[in-house]
Parts: sequence; C-alpha cells; structure tokens
Amino acid sequence: MDPRVVLLITLYAVLLGGTVSALPRVPFVNDDANKTTTTATETSTEATTAEAVTEEKQTYTVGDSEGYQEASRLLQKSLNLTLDPCDDFFEYACRAWVDSHPIPDDLTSYSQFTATREKVLAEMKKLYEDNSVTPTSKSIGLVKQIYRSCMDTETHNAVGARDLLDKIKTYGYWPMVHNELWRENSFDLTKLLSNTIQSRDVSVFFDYGPAEDSRNVSRRLLSFDQGSLGLGYSTRDYYLDDKKYEKQMKAYRKYTIGKIRYYTQDAGLTVNETKIESDVDEIIAFEKKWAAILVAEENRRNYTKLYNVRQFEDLKKYMPIIDWKKLTISTTPYLVHSYLKSNPTIIISEIEYFEKMNELLQDTDPRIVTNYILLRWAGSWSQEIGKKYEDLQQEFAFQMYGRKQRQPRWKDCVSSAGGKLSYASGSMYVRKYFDGNAKNTTLDMISDLQEAFRNMMHANDWMDAETKKFALVKGNEMLKQIGYPDFILNDEKLDDWYKGFDGSPEDTFSQLVEKSIQWRNNFYYRRLLEPVNRHEFISSAAVVNAFYSPTRNAIAFPAGILQQPFFDARFPKALNYGGIGAVIGHEITHGFDDTGRQFDNVGNLRDWWDNTTSAKFTERAQCIIEQYADVPLKGTDLRINGKLTQGENIADNGGVKQAFKAYKSFLEKNGGQEPRIPQFESLSNEQLFFVGYAQVWCGAKTPETKTLLLLTDPHSPETARVNTVLSNQPEFAEAFKCPAGSPMNPNKRCVVW
Repeated sequence: MDPRVVLLITLYAVLLGGTVSALPRVPFVNDDANKTTTTATETSTEATTAEAVTEEKQTYTVGDSEGYQEASRLLQKSLNLTLDPCDDFFEYACRAWVDSHPIPDDLTSYSQFTATREKVLAEMKKLYEDNSVTPTSKSIGLVKQIYRSCMDTETHNAVGARDLLDKIKTYGYWPMVHNELWRENSFDLTKLLSNTIQSRDVSVFFDYGPAEDSRNVSRRLLSFDQGSLGLGYSTRDYYLDDKKYEKQMKAYRKYTIGKIRYYTQDAGLTVNETKIESDVDEIIAFEKKWAAILVAEENRRNYTKLYNVRQFEDLKKYMPIIDWKKLTISTTPYLVHSYLKSNPTIIISEIEYFEKMNELLQDTDPRIVTNYILLRWAGSWSQEIGKKYEDLQQEFAFQMYGRKQRQPRWKDCVSSAGGKLSYASGSMYVRKYFDGNAKNTTLDMISDLQEAFRNMMHANDWMDAETKKFALVKGNEMLKQIGYPDFILNDEKLDDWYKGFDGSPEDTFSQLVEKSIQWRNNFYYRRLLEPVNRHEFISSAAVVNAFYSPTRNAIAFPAGILQQPFFDARFPKALNYGGIGAVIGHEITHGFDDTGRQFDNVGNLRDWWDNTTSAKFTERAQCIIEQYADVPLKGTDLRINGKLTQGENIADNGGVKQAFKAYKSFLEKNGGQEPRIPQFESLSNEQLFFVGYAQVWCGAKTPETKTLLLLTDPHSPETARVNTVLSNQPEFAEAFKCPAGSPMNPNKRCVVW
C-alpha cells in the first residue's frame, strides 16, 4: 500500500527501537478491589501557583486491587509532584521517568513507546530462538530460519562484501571500486536499474509499484513518485544547508569513503584514497542538485495535486532517459506483462519532478550515476557483510543520530525476520503473548470514542448541516482492526498467504533476503489484477503502533500496543482512557485532519466539504500551524515545522478531547467517580486522565535525533504532544485549577475539533 496514505502516531521508526490481561467491560468498581473510604480536604495539585485554590470537601475511595497497586507503581516512576503542573505538565508528569530512564547506549531516543517496543523485541527473540517445539506452520519455520541465518555472524564476517561485489560484476562493474574495468560505452541506465530493482527493490530516483487508486479504492493502479536521498526520507535540508548541518554531512562523507575503501579491499584491489574521496565528493555534489528538485514533504499534503492520472506511455514523455516498458517488464511477474503492455492508467504524483530528474540525469556523468546507484544498492546489504562494515556504520550513527554503541545483532535480526514475514511473526506473538479478550475491551472503548466524536460533531457550530451529516457517516463507517486478523492463527491459511515463498536449509541470509523481495514483488504486482479487500489488515500484530489509512477509512490497533502504559484492563479507567483512549481518538481524528478529510467514507479521494465550511477548517488548521511553529525545542536552534506536523497535531488535539469526553461519559454511566490510586489520592479522576495521557509521551532524545526528527518527522516532539496539546484543552486547566495566562492555561487556544 502507498506509504504516503498510512499515518502513524508514533516516532520515526528508523530511529526507535506483551501480555495484556483483558476483561469484559464492567463498571468502574472492580469486583476484587478492597477499598477504603476517605474524607479529605482536596486542593489542586499545583499548590505552588500564586492564586489561592478553593478547597472542597469530597468523599472518595482508594482502590487497592493489584491493578491499582500496579498503576501506583507506574506513576511512582514517572511523576514529580513537587513541580507545578500549570507551568510545564510534561515535567510534572514525566520528569521522574525521564531521569530514571536514560537513553540506552544502543538507542537514539527512549520513551514509553520505545520501552514497549524493546519489550516486544525481546519477546520475539525468545520465540525465534525457542527450538523446543517444531513449528506446525511452514511460514513460521521460515521466519525462524531467516532469523537464524541473520544471526550467523561468523559467515557474514568471513564472506564480507565478496558476494555483493561478485553480483556487481554481472551488472557491468562499479567505477569507484573496479576503476578501469568499467566502460562508459556499456552504460545502460535502464538495465542497471532493472538489476538493482529485481534483486533488491532499489529504484533510487523514483518509487513505483501497485497502490490503491485514490479515486476508486476498489482497484489498484501503478503509482510513480519521487525517490529519497541517501541520508533517508525527507532529509533534503541537510544537503541544502550543509553549513548549518556541517557535522552531519562530514559524517556522511567519511562513512561513504570508509565503505568504498572496504569494498575495494574486499574486491582484492588497490585502494586509492585520493580517487575514492574525489568520487564520493562527486556523489554528494550530485545529491545536492537532486535535493534541490525534490518536493518538500510539507508541500505534499494536497492529495488532489498528487493525483495526476496519465497513461503508462506518458512516462517516456516526462522521463525519456528510462525505457519504462523494458524496466517494468524485467522487474515484474509474467502474469502482469499483458497488463503493462496495454498502456494502463497510472498515477504520477510529481510530474515536474520526473521532468527535472530526467534533466539532471542527462547532465550528469554516467560514471557518477553508476557509482551512486550501486552505492545505494550496496547499502541494502548492510546486515549481511560483516562486523567491520557495522562498526563503520556505528561511527556514522554516533555523529548523525547520537547513538553511542551499535545495537545487539539480535535486534537487527528480529526486525529483519519480522519485516519479511510480518503475519508469521505476528502469529507467533499473538499465540504466546496476547490475550484475545483485549479485542472486545478495545472495541468497547472505540465505541465510546466514536460516541464522543458524534457528540462533538453535533455540538459543532462552524460546519454546515450537509458537511456535518457526511462527517458523521464517515465516522460511523470507519473500519476497525484490532489486535490481529483471525487467519494468522490457522496454520493452513497462514501458509497459503506465503505460498511461493520457499527457503531451503542451505540458503544463506542474502539468498533468503532476495527470495523475500522477489516473493513480495510477485505478490503485490499480481494484485493489480485483483479487487481491493478493504478489510485486509494494514499491520503486523507484533507492532507497538497505531494507524489510520485514508484509502480504507480504517483505524488499526495491533496487539503490540494493547499493553502498559497504553492499556491494562486492571487499571483505573482514567489511565486507560488517557492512554489507549487518546490513541484511539487520535486515529479517529486522522480521518478529519488536513489530509484525512480529503477522503470519503470508503476511502475515495473526494471533496465532500461545503466551500464555506472548508474555509473555516483551513482557518482553524492555520491556527494550529502557527501555534506549533512558535514552539522552540530545547537543545536545538530549531522550531517545530507547523505545516509538516499539522495533521498529527490536529489528531493529537482532537484525540485527547474525544477521550476526555468519553471518560466523563463513562463516569456518568457508572456512578460518577472511580476509586483513586494509592499514594496518589490527591489526584482527582480528571487529573489522573491527563496524567495517563502524558505517560504515553514520557521520553527523551539525543540532540542529533531531535534535529533529524524536527526536519523529517510529521509528528511533534513529545514535549509538545503533552504541553501544547493540553494547553489547548480548557478541561485540563479546569482540572488542575491553572490560573488564566499560565503556560498551561494560555489566553489563546487553537481548536479544530
């Protein structure tokens, strides 16, 4: 599926690194809780504020069930009650957690999200390494084989890059390594890209493949889009301002030179340092020119502008340097060749980019182009060529991301194996660690959040009646994917999904990697001829994440996220609604953020907004853009990119608002009050809700990673996801009795939903 239309609530995955005991929905009084009744004079927890607080007599109970005791232990690790919640709520709710959880040396950030991901990684490691039982599923056996072959570091170290270099010889040699063996008169850009795509799915200058047709999501079309630079997705700013980011660009240059040196040594050839440095400088100069023609992600939020319908033959008009028919025929299964030869309808997201890229490639020495393509292709072997390359990568990661040491090999291998057979790995996780009852509990909470959304929509005073009516329809018809798809627990159905992906006991890790790529390629291209199943899950179960897909109008909550600190059925409902409830509300709101609102109730790209109402939405979204753009980030000289992050910010603000209303509704239906948490009796139910929300975002990043994410990530930093979001909620200020004009109760707020 087109990655541009899957919106994530979590941090940038490349930088980050459970058992859930669930019960049916019950009133807030736990049957197993022994409670004590307390009459107290309660004051606001921000006792340090200047204004006096009106004391109020209140009777409440204190829960002492295991769930409440566990919740107390969780909060003891996080809160610093001596701080003023009205000044900086992130510090109040998270300071103790951040202080007691320094960033591990092998990570670049550490948060509640990361900690949960690390837990799931460790659990998957146990499953992959458990040889006590022979898997009854062929695909589960295969994912374990991939893990074992990945962990065979003795072979990787012994072989180094020799297999990689042998394959390059069949492509016509690598100028910066093989020098005079490469011949310019043999340069064939289409053939070279065909080889790198077919073997490793490395297309470099453009991305293409089957994607749902945004105007008719019952079918798929071939979609073509701009590619990404060597430093990664959306990193153009590093190249365009190499003075400001001199440290990072120097590290990139040094890393690239070091790799070419090792490749040359592994090829058994003489290292010419001067030539290598010159070749690398040419590559970086080429990338700088490329960065200048890439469209910034913040300017790619209007999907109508990205939906440019053309015919396949039009590609040669925009980028004639490529023989597109030859390229696609050579990299796709035979089954779709007649389809490709029929001049099918396609989507080109950035037509002008393709025209400019064609000019750049025509104006660039073929030797530089060849060097660069093969450098990117060789990068796809990073886990397969031995320790010296990994050590080199660690030196780069320290300068670029602030990572102090290379992460254990097993983490790489867990991620690699799971990424290649995600349903198989998810099946293993669910069978061992997930309580299926959590599905029903989560569905109940989704119903509560959808009801809160409907109530918010009915109370909305800036939308016209027809637009509001359709928004309610879209909200009601949102698909819900909870935990995992049922078929993954059936060995026969699971193996049928991976039909055609076969591994032999003698396969090396590299061979298994390429088999997985070829299987995936064949699988997805065949789907050009099949109707779309909107109900197909969009995520593996073993993922700590949540998703919204505009082209499905679907929200997804994998099994991995349905655990602490986001959710625990034994916890007070305040924590669950503040945690997973706000996550659910966030995903629902994505259907109505600046990009999600462009799609209708079944996921089709369609404008269903009245012009006046649309203008009012834009005005409200602009308030969010400007508000966040004014937020500086400690440790950098940068501010949040309000335009890039607006969708996630709208979802954050709307999500917590929905969750709070849903929680208040729950209280009204169940007696008006929950027991309080031992040792935190001073926190009212409402205050505890906001504390629960903040827990999700407790964490810290290295300065280098802060910079990277501010430039590239559509999510705001954790501090803003707490403070800026909650400062927009009058209910927060009321709960903590924050004085007007204080940081958490500002005079101006921004509200979209």
